[in-house]
Amino acid sequence: MAVPTKQAVPDIFFTPEWNEAYAAHEGGEFYQFEHKSEIGHIIYPFIKRPVPLAEGWFDTITAFGQSGPVILESKEGQRRALVDEFDAAFQMFCDQQHIISEYIRFSSWVKNAEDFFPLYGLDMRGIVMYIDLAVEDPFRYEFSSAARQQVRRALKTGVTVEYDFNGETLDDFYRLYGLTAERNEFPDHYLFDLAMLRKSFQHLEGKQFLLNAKFEGQTVSSALIVHHGDYMHYHLVANDPAYFRCAGNSLIMAEACRYGKAHGFSQLHLGGATNDALYRFKRRFTKTEPLEILTGKRIRNVEMYGRMTELKRLQSGIQNTGHFPLYRG
Repeated sequence: MAVPTKQAVPDIFFTPEWNEAYAAHEGGEFYQFEHKSEIGHIIYPFIKRPVPLAEGWFDTITAFGQSGPVILESKEGQRRALVDEFDAAFQMFCDQQHIISEYIRFSSWVKNAEDFFPLYGLDMRGIVMYIDLAVEDPFRYEFSSAARQQVRRALKTGVTVEYDFNGETLDDFYRLYGLTAERNEFPDHYLFDLAMLRKSFQHLEGKQFLLNAKFEGQTVSSALIVHHGDYMHYHLVANDPAYFRCAGNSLIMAEACRYGKAHGFSQLHLGGATNDALYRFKRRFTKTEPLEILTGKRIRNVEMYGRMTELKRLQSGIQNTGHFPLYRG
Protein backbone atom coordinates (compact mmCIF):
# COMPACT_ATOMS: atom_id res chain seq x y z
CA MET A 1 0.00 0.00 0.00
CA ALA A 2 1.16 3.56 -0.61
CA VAL A 3 1.54 5.01 2.87
CA PRO A 4 4.33 6.88 4.66
CA THR A 5 6.44 5.11 7.24
CA LYS A 6 7.76 6.49 10.51
CA GLN A 7 10.60 3.99 10.73
CA ALA A 8 14.11 5.37 10.40
CA VAL A 9 15.56 5.26 6.88
CA PRO A 10 19.27 5.10 6.04
CA ASP A 11 19.73 8.38 4.18
CA ILE A 12 17.99 11.68 3.48
CA PHE A 13 17.01 10.76 -0.08
CA PHE A 14 14.72 8.03 1.28
CA THR A 15 12.83 10.39 3.63
CA PRO A 16 9.29 11.63 2.89
CA GLU A 17 10.36 15.22 3.51
CA TRP A 18 13.07 15.07 0.84
CA ASN A 19 10.73 13.52 -1.70
CA GLU A 20 8.00 16.05 -0.94
CA ALA A 21 10.50 18.89 -1.39
CA TYR A 22 11.79 17.60 -4.76
CA ALA A 23 8.65 16.05 -6.29
CA ALA A 24 7.85 19.15 -8.34
CA HIS A 25 11.40 19.15 -9.74
CA GLU A 26 10.64 15.74 -11.27
CA GLY A 27 7.24 16.85 -12.56
CA GLY A 28 5.10 14.64 -10.40
CA GLU A 29 3.74 13.68 -6.99
CA PHE A 30 5.50 11.90 -4.14
CA TYR A 31 4.34 8.39 -3.31
CA GLN A 32 5.80 5.87 -0.92
CA PHE A 33 5.11 2.19 -1.43
CA GLU A 34 5.52 0.08 1.68
CA HIS A 35 5.59 -3.70 1.89
CA LYS A 36 5.59 -5.29 5.33
CA SER A 37 5.18 -8.98 6.12
CA GLU A 38 6.26 -11.48 8.75
CA ILE A 39 9.65 -11.84 7.05
CA GLY A 40 10.53 -8.17 6.67
CA HIS A 41 9.87 -4.58 5.73
CA ILE A 42 10.63 -2.65 2.51
CA ILE A 43 9.90 0.97 1.63
CA TYR A 44 10.13 2.57 -1.81
CA PRO A 45 9.83 6.35 -2.21
CA PHE A 46 9.26 7.59 -5.76
CA ILE A 47 7.70 10.32 -7.86
CA LYS A 48 4.64 9.37 -9.89
CA ARG A 49 4.54 11.38 -13.15
CA PRO A 50 1.76 11.73 -15.74
CA VAL A 51 2.73 10.33 -19.14
CA PRO A 52 2.36 13.22 -21.65
CA LEU A 53 0.82 11.20 -24.48
CA ALA A 54 -1.65 9.12 -22.46
CA GLU A 55 -4.16 10.70 -20.10
CA GLY A 56 -4.64 8.59 -16.97
CA TRP A 57 -1.33 6.76 -17.36
CA PHE A 58 1.84 7.32 -15.34
CA ASP A 59 5.45 6.32 -14.85
CA THR A 60 7.76 6.63 -11.85
CA ILE A 61 11.19 8.06 -11.16
CA THR A 62 13.13 8.43 -7.93
CA ALA A 63 13.63 11.99 -6.71
CA PHE A 64 16.83 13.95 -7.34
CA GLY A 65 19.53 12.16 -5.37
CA GLN A 66 19.86 8.42 -4.84
CA SER A 67 17.22 6.19 -3.25
CA GLY A 68 14.91 3.44 -4.59
CA PRO A 69 13.45 0.48 -2.71
CA VAL A 70 15.33 -0.42 0.45
CA ILE A 71 15.06 -3.23 2.98
CA LEU A 72 14.58 -1.86 6.50
CA GLU A 73 14.14 -5.24 8.19
CA SER A 74 14.52 -8.85 7.07
CA LYS A 75 14.60 -12.21 8.78
CA GLU A 76 17.91 -13.97 8.40
CA GLY A 77 18.13 -15.79 5.10
CA GLN A 78 14.87 -14.30 3.82
CA ARG A 79 16.02 -11.25 1.85
CA ARG A 80 15.46 -12.87 -1.56
CA ALA A 81 11.98 -14.08 -0.58
CA LEU A 82 11.14 -10.63 0.82
CA VAL A 83 12.20 -8.94 -2.43
CA ASP A 84 10.03 -11.37 -4.41
CA GLU A 85 7.06 -10.56 -2.15
CA PHE A 86 7.69 -6.85 -2.67
CA ASP A 87 7.88 -7.22 -6.45
CA ALA A 88 4.57 -9.06 -6.67
CA ALA A 89 2.87 -6.49 -4.43
CA PHE A 90 4.33 -3.56 -6.35
CA GLN A 91 3.27 -5.04 -9.68
CA MET A 92 -0.31 -5.14 -8.39
CA PHE A 93 0.05 -1.51 -7.32
CA CYS A 94 1.34 -0.55 -10.79
CA ASP A 95 -1.58 -2.32 -12.45
CA GLN A 96 -4.07 -0.49 -10.23
CA GLN A 97 -2.36 2.89 -10.70
CA HIS A 98 -1.81 2.54 -14.48
CA ILE A 99 1.98 2.79 -14.13
CA ILE A 100 3.83 1.94 -17.33
CA SER A 101 7.49 2.00 -16.26
CA GLU A 102 9.85 2.91 -13.44
CA TYR A 103 13.32 4.45 -13.31
CA ILE A 104 15.46 4.21 -10.18
CA ARG A 105 18.60 6.02 -9.10
CA PHE A 106 19.95 3.48 -6.61
CA SER A 107 22.01 4.58 -3.61
CA SER A 108 25.73 4.05 -4.16
CA TRP A 109 26.49 3.98 -0.42
CA VAL A 110 23.40 2.20 0.96
CA LYS A 111 23.99 -0.34 -1.86
CA ASN A 112 20.31 -1.30 -2.17
CA ALA A 113 20.89 -2.33 -5.80
CA GLU A 114 22.55 -5.49 -4.41
CA ASP A 115 19.14 -6.68 -3.16
CA PHE A 116 17.01 -5.54 -6.10
CA PHE A 117 19.23 -6.01 -9.18
CA PRO A 118 17.43 -9.22 -10.31
CA LEU A 119 14.26 -7.15 -10.83
CA TYR A 120 15.74 -4.35 -12.91
CA GLY A 121 17.96 -3.72 -15.88
CA LEU A 122 20.99 -1.96 -14.36
CA ASP A 123 23.19 0.68 -15.96
CA MET A 124 26.43 2.11 -14.61
CA ARG A 125 26.14 5.91 -14.86
CA GLY A 126 29.50 7.07 -13.59
CA ILE A 127 30.98 7.46 -10.13
CA VAL A 128 30.24 9.32 -6.94
CA MET A 129 33.01 10.59 -4.68
CA TYR A 130 33.04 10.98 -0.91
CA ILE A 131 35.22 11.94 2.03
CA ASP A 132 35.68 9.34 4.75
CA LEU A 133 34.83 11.14 7.99
CA ALA A 134 35.62 8.04 10.03
CA VAL A 135 39.36 8.71 9.77
CA GLU A 136 40.95 10.51 12.70
CA ASP A 137 41.45 13.80 10.83
CA PRO A 138 39.90 14.13 7.34
CA PHE A 139 41.81 17.38 6.69
CA ARG A 140 45.10 15.60 7.28
CA TYR A 141 44.37 12.13 5.87
CA GLU A 142 41.84 12.79 3.07
CA PHE A 143 42.79 16.23 1.71
CA SER A 144 45.71 16.47 -0.72
CA SER A 145 48.60 18.79 0.14
CA ALA A 146 47.36 21.21 -2.54
CA ALA A 147 43.88 21.29 -0.97
CA ARG A 148 45.33 21.91 2.49
CA GLN A 149 47.40 24.77 1.07
CA GLN A 150 44.27 26.31 -0.47
CA VAL A 151 42.45 26.17 2.87
CA ARG A 152 45.38 27.82 4.63
CA ARG A 153 45.57 30.47 1.92
CA ALA A 154 41.87 31.25 2.29
CA LEU A 155 42.26 31.69 6.05
CA LYS A 156 45.38 33.85 5.63
CA THR A 157 43.54 36.02 3.08
CA GLY A 158 40.77 36.63 5.58
CA VAL A 159 38.03 34.40 4.21
CA THR A 160 35.54 33.27 6.87
CA VAL A 161 32.70 30.73 6.87
CA GLU A 162 29.20 31.41 8.17
CA TYR A 163 26.35 28.96 8.77
CA ASP A 164 22.75 29.54 7.68
CA PHE A 165 20.30 26.97 9.02
CA ASN A 166 17.13 28.82 7.96
CA GLY A 167 17.75 29.78 4.34
CA GLU A 168 18.04 33.50 5.06
CA THR A 169 20.96 33.82 2.62
CA LEU A 170 19.35 31.73 -0.11
CA ASP A 171 19.11 34.69 -2.50
CA ASP A 172 22.88 35.08 -2.34
CA PHE A 173 23.39 31.36 -2.89
CA TYR A 174 20.98 31.36 -5.83
CA ARG A 175 22.75 34.28 -7.49
CA LEU A 176 26.08 32.45 -7.28
CA TYR A 177 24.49 29.17 -8.35
CA GLY A 178 23.24 30.90 -11.49
CA LEU A 179 26.79 32.05 -12.29
CA THR A 180 28.13 28.54 -11.66
CA ALA A 181 25.43 26.89 -13.79
CA GLU A 182 26.07 29.28 -16.68
CA ARG A 183 29.83 28.89 -16.53
CA ASN A 184 29.65 25.08 -16.43
CA GLU A 185 26.65 24.72 -18.78
CA PHE A 186 24.58 22.70 -16.32
CA PRO A 187 21.86 20.51 -17.88
CA ASP A 188 18.25 21.41 -17.07
CA HIS A 189 18.00 18.70 -14.41
CA TYR A 190 20.53 20.62 -12.29
CA LEU A 191 18.65 23.92 -12.50
CA PHE A 192 16.44 24.46 -9.47
CA ASP A 193 13.59 26.86 -8.86
CA LEU A 194 14.32 29.42 -6.12
CA ALA A 195 10.85 29.05 -4.63
CA MET A 196 11.34 25.28 -4.43
CA LEU A 197 14.69 25.66 -2.66
CA ARG A 198 13.15 28.18 -0.27
CA LYS A 199 10.34 25.78 0.54
CA SER A 200 12.86 22.97 1.04
CA PHE A 201 14.05 24.70 4.22
CA GLN A 202 10.58 24.09 5.62
CA HIS A 203 10.42 20.45 4.49
CA LEU A 204 13.98 19.69 5.60
CA GLU A 205 14.20 21.70 8.79
CA GLY A 206 17.10 20.37 10.83
CA LYS A 207 18.42 18.38 7.87
CA GLN A 208 20.08 21.03 5.71
CA PHE A 209 22.03 24.26 5.96
CA LEU A 210 24.05 26.68 3.86
CA LEU A 211 27.77 27.24 4.38
CA ASN A 212 28.82 30.66 3.07
CA ALA A 213 32.42 31.74 2.50
CA LYS A 214 32.73 35.51 3.04
CA PHE A 215 35.47 37.87 1.90
CA GLU A 216 35.36 41.60 2.65
CA GLY A 217 31.63 41.37 3.31
CA GLN A 218 30.86 39.50 0.07
CA THR A 219 29.66 35.90 -0.26
CA VAL A 220 32.22 34.37 -2.63
CA SER A 221 31.29 30.70 -2.33
CA SER A 222 28.31 28.84 -0.92
CA ALA A 223 27.25 25.23 -0.48
CA LEU A 224 23.93 23.63 0.39
CA ILE A 225 24.63 20.73 2.75
CA VAL A 226 22.00 18.08 3.52
CA HIS A 227 22.27 15.27 6.05
CA HIS A 228 20.48 12.35 7.70
CA GLY A 229 21.62 9.19 9.48
CA ASP A 230 25.33 8.55 8.89
CA TYR A 231 25.60 10.63 5.74
CA MET A 232 26.21 14.24 4.74
CA HIS A 233 25.93 15.47 1.17
CA TYR A 234 27.62 18.39 -0.54
CA HIS A 235 24.34 18.80 -2.40
CA LEU A 236 24.72 22.03 -4.38
CA VAL A 237 27.70 24.34 -4.65
CA ALA A 238 27.94 27.89 -5.96
CA ASN A 239 30.94 30.14 -6.60
CA ASP A 240 31.63 33.66 -7.82
CA PRO A 241 34.30 33.28 -10.54
CA ALA A 242 35.60 36.77 -9.75
CA TYR A 243 36.78 35.44 -6.36
CA PHE A 244 38.24 32.04 -7.27
CA ARG A 245 41.58 33.25 -5.90
CA CYS A 246 40.02 33.31 -2.41
CA ALA A 247 39.62 29.49 -2.39
CA GLY A 248 36.33 29.87 -0.53
CA ASN A 249 35.07 26.52 -1.79
CA SER A 250 38.07 24.71 -0.27
CA LEU A 251 37.50 26.41 3.07
CA ILE A 252 33.82 25.38 2.95
CA MET A 253 34.87 21.78 2.31
CA ALA A 254 37.16 21.81 5.32
CA GLU A 255 34.45 23.33 7.52
CA ALA A 256 31.88 20.79 6.31
CA CYS A 257 34.27 18.00 7.32
CA ARG A 258 34.80 19.59 10.72
CA TYR A 259 31.03 19.85 11.23
CA GLY A 260 30.47 16.27 10.05
CA LYS A 261 33.18 14.89 12.28
CA ALA A 262 31.86 16.84 15.30
CA HIS A 263 28.31 15.57 14.72
CA GLY A 264 29.15 11.91 14.19
CA PHE A 265 28.62 11.51 10.44
CA SER A 266 30.65 8.80 8.72
CA GLN A 267 30.77 10.09 5.14
CA LEU A 268 30.56 13.39 3.25
CA HIS A 269 29.38 12.78 -0.29
CA LEU A 270 30.63 15.12 -3.01
CA GLY A 271 28.43 13.93 -5.88
CA GLY A 272 29.49 12.73 -9.29
CA ALA A 273 32.30 13.74 -11.59
CA THR A 274 30.86 14.40 -15.05
CA ASN A 275 34.13 15.67 -16.54
CA ASP A 276 37.87 15.47 -15.91
CA ALA A 277 38.12 18.95 -14.39
CA LEU A 278 35.40 18.19 -11.83
CA TYR A 279 37.00 14.85 -11.02
CA ARG A 280 40.39 16.48 -10.43
CA PHE A 281 38.85 19.16 -8.20
CA LYS A 282 36.94 16.70 -6.01
CA ARG A 283 39.87 14.31 -5.90
CA ARG A 284 41.86 16.95 -4.01
CA PHE A 285 39.63 16.41 -0.98
CA THR A 286 39.49 12.61 -0.80
CA LYS A 287 41.80 9.64 -1.08
CA THR A 288 38.85 7.22 -0.73
CA GLU A 289 37.97 5.22 -3.83
CA PRO A 290 34.79 6.39 -5.64
CA LEU A 291 31.57 4.36 -5.73
CA GLU A 292 29.63 3.32 -8.83
CA ILE A 293 26.36 5.09 -9.69
CA LEU A 294 23.78 2.47 -10.69
CA THR A 295 20.37 3.10 -12.21
CA GLY A 296 17.57 0.59 -12.69
CA LYS A 297 14.77 0.45 -15.23
CA ARG A 298 11.69 -1.71 -15.45
CA ILE A 299 8.71 -1.87 -17.81
CA ARG A 300 5.58 -2.61 -15.77
CA ASN A 301 3.08 -2.59 -18.66
CA VAL A 302 4.69 -3.95 -21.83
CA GLU A 303 1.69 -3.28 -24.09
CA MET A 304 1.29 0.37 -23.09
CA TYR A 305 5.05 0.94 -23.20
CA GLY A 306 5.13 -0.24 -26.82
CA ARG A 307 2.09 1.84 -27.75
CA MET A 308 3.46 5.02 -26.17
CA THR A 309 6.89 4.54 -27.76
CA GLU A 310 5.35 4.08 -31.21
CA LEU A 311 3.08 7.11 -30.71
CA LYS A 312 6.07 9.25 -29.73
CA ARG A 313 8.00 8.03 -32.77
CA LEU A 314 5.13 8.88 -35.13
CA GLN A 315 4.28 12.27 -33.59
CA SER A 316 7.67 13.86 -33.02
CA GLY A 317 10.34 11.20 -33.32
CA ILE A 318 12.58 9.81 -30.60
CA GLN A 319 15.50 12.18 -30.20
CA ASN A 320 17.49 10.09 -27.71
CA THR A 321 17.30 6.36 -28.31
CA GLY A 322 19.30 5.68 -25.15
CA HIS A 323 16.75 7.37 -22.89
CA PHE A 324 14.43 5.43 -20.61
CA PRO A 325 11.55 5.37 -20.97
CA LEU A 326 11.83 5.66 -24.75
CA TYR A 327 8.55 7.57 -25.08
CA ARG A 328 10.23 10.44 -23.21
CA GLY A 329 13.36 10.25 -25.35
